[in-house]
Amino acid sequence: MDDRRKSNRIDAYDAGLQVINSIDDSAMGIVCNLSAGGMMLITQRELFADGVLQLKIQTPSSLDLGDIPVGVKILWCQPANSPDEYWAGLKTIDIADADMQTLLRLLTYLSATA
Repeated sequence: MDDRRKSNRIDAYDAGLQVINSIDDSAMGIVCNLSAGGMMLITQRELFADGVLQLKIQTPSSLDLGDIPVGVKILWCQPANSPDEYWAGLKTIDIADADMQTLLRLLTYLSATA
């Protein structure tokens, strides 16, 4: 496998992090793994490579971090093992400095609980 990631992925599935489309507030899916450079999303929508999305990652309320807005590019999407589900690889292409700091705090939390 050609692995071009620049950041280590953190398993986030058990945290149940919901991802919301910032444009229409619709549910996009759940984060499977997460890094500063992107995420793998489990979604019920087929996404198309090279598309761009504006998303919000909902963080655990116990952390009091709020949502993390992030712009992503869809790198790939393929059917998952379950019917009507897809795995999608998303690359972070736009995130404010303050939101990146929040994301890094979330990653630290996820690393400690894994």
